[in-house]
Amino acid sequence: MQLPIINLNGTAASDLLEQHQTVARDLRSAVQALQEACPHGRDYQTLGGEKASEALHRALDEHSNRLLKLRQVLAEMETIVEHVFHGK
Repeated sequence: MQLPIINLNGTAASDLLEQHQTVARDLRSAVQALQEACPHGRDYQTLGGEKASEALHRALDEHSNRLLKLRQVLAEMETIVEHVFHGK
């Protein structure tokens, strides 16, 4: 990951820090909201039997993948925040 280089001609470190902290905060909220929107078996039960079970497992896998992607982006934002905060 390419981290920003703090310099006099670039964006002020305080602005970069604030921007990325805001993104990280919002991503934490998005992760929380997505966790709360976890698929539930009752939402697939009308498919009946094995189809319902397969649909739920597929939905849970897709949900898990979405969470993973959000958490990966959050981890990157946290790395940038840490980098900017310490002025490296």
